Amino acid sequence: MSVRDHDVVLRLNVAESALLELAKPYLQIRDNERHTLNAIEFALVLLENYEADRAVVIPALILHDVGWSKVSQDIISRACRPQPDKTLVRIHERESERIADTILRDIKHDRARSEKILEIIGGHDTRGNSLSIDDKIVKDCDKLTRYAKNFWYWTSALPMAPEKFADTLEGLIDHWFFLDKSKEMAREELSQRRLEEREP
Repeated sequence: MSVRDHDVVLRLNVAESALLELAKPYLQIRDNERHTLNAIEFALVLLENYEADRAVVIPALILHDVGWSKVSQDIISRACRPQPDKTLVRIHERESERIADTILRDIKHDRARSEKILEIIGGHDTRGNSLSIDDKIVKDCDKLTRYAKNFWYWTSALPMAPEKFADTLEGLIDHWFFLDKSKEMAREELSQRRLEEREP
């Protein structure tokens, strides 16, 4: 775990930290633990800029990708590419929702909030519209990691030259992100990636 990742963990409250520990076994694929911590890092910034429910946003981000752990490598490789088949992407959303529901019930998380969390997770990649400010933050933070800590993972996984991937991401900013602060952070992160020759 990097120093920045450790700093993010230290900023979680007791309930969030416990939830992250329960989610970790499901996040050991596709660089998902680092992706999740980076998404939370962005969320902590957005939660200071927008009125949203942290008890929905942070648990949703912790649990949004746990379902990839139940998806075959073949489906993962076909789903994780530009313009993927959404029916394949939906598989991990459904699995994430199922696992998240079990975990949230086990820890007796507030049921009204749990329903919101599950609804967000159930369409965090494939649903084009947003349900709420909480959903906007989750969707934006999920994508922001591609501009930041997951940038080099994706250039190798696709595979795609860093310059081409950066150009692709830049062209998606206004289309992908709901919040102005998210767009600002995406541009800042991308400018940093353009200065790097490889993953630091």
